[in-house]
Amino acid sequence: MEPLEALLARLDRPLFVEALFDAVPDTIFFVKDAEGRYVAANQTLAERTGFGHKQALIGRTADQVFPGALGRRIAEQDRTLLRDARSLKGELELHLYPDGREGWCLTWKEPLFDRDSTVAGLVGLSRDLRPANAAPDETAALSRALQAAQARPGAGLKVSDLAGLAGLSAFQLDQRLRTMFGLSAGQWLTRLRIDEAGRLLRQGEAPISAIALSCGYADQTSFTRQFRKLVGLSPGAYRKLSAVPPRP
Repeated sequence: MEPLEALLARLDRPLFVEALFDAVPDTIFFVKDAEGRYVAANQTLAERTGFGHKQALIGRTADQVFPGALGRRIAEQDRTLLRDARSLKGELELHLYPDGREGWCLTWKEPLFDRDSTVAGLVGLSRDLRPANAAPDETAALSRALQAAQARPGAGLKVSDLAGLAGLSAFQLDQRLRTMFGLSAGQWLTRLRIDEAGRLLRQGEAPISAIALSCGYADQTSFTRQFRKLVGLSPGAYRKLSAVPPRP
């Protein structure tokens, strides 16, 4: 018997990492079975989805835990990964929680296989990203560059533009943003534009085509495509979901 197998066989609770992740407030941890139902989760996930205690999540699927279209998107993502035995590697996602908060995160999911090499479930985690408007400490020039970008999210800045404002090469900029936010420079700029689009969608009834242009997109089609890819919802569905009253 392999050393790890021998250790697990002695434990009264093989998923010992679940308790470990209870102590990490900026990370969601979960294990799901072949039907996409939670078999383990940390307390952070329970609290953020309004269930209070992680045991309340057991046996539920994502569309029973997360609201509306968001829950359906995560459940469909789970079904696809389980069906195709695929991994998710640091996917940039926006989550909307029942209390009305939003949060950007990077998500990883890996299939779990039984001894017959059949997919038996999924294990995954989502790590919070720092707020996009956090004041970076690295250099005053980089701080000014990021603030300038945040002040004009619809300017359509490219990575080279932002690097020039910071007095850095594109490579240096990318490395520093990865260190600070866990994002590439391109992801950071995309997140900035999508954040602004989300704000405009939540706050008014401006046409989606106008929001697309004001956020630096050439047309509504390209905006909708990227918004759906990152958020998992169309801009129209996001607007409707954001209008739903928070769970009591």
